[in-house]
Amino acid sequence: MTRLIGFLAVLLFLSSAANSAPSCPTITQQVAPCLSFVKGGSDTKPSEECCKGVKELSVNANSRPDREAVCKCLKQVLSSVGNYNPSQVSLLPKKCGLSLNLPPIDKNTDCSKVGMFYHGE
Repeated sequence: MTRLIGFLAVLLFLSSAANSAPSCPTITQQVAPCLSFVKGGSDTKPSEECCKGVKELSVNANSRPDREAVCKCLKQVLSSVGNYNPSQVSLLPKKCGLSLNLPPIDKNTDCSKVGMFYHGE
């Protein structure tokens, strides 16, 4: 947990994308409660705080450039947390009762090609 807090502090100094997407530090704060679920621990469902963050994230990622920026940030954040299960990332919306798509995100994900946060369209 200390490692994550330190990483969050570093992210606060990073600049955000040049579009209207939430900043990476904001995204990190929104999804930080999801870490134990994504790491595949004993959590069978994400916490309320995690689901709240995923919902906020989906509402604020309206355009393709926004979604790409969110993907890039998630990819960066996830690369620093150690082992995690990419398929758990894609389960987050469903487990939180949201009708949107979130791809499994890992180091090989091409964020320019992913279709994410399309609300049941």
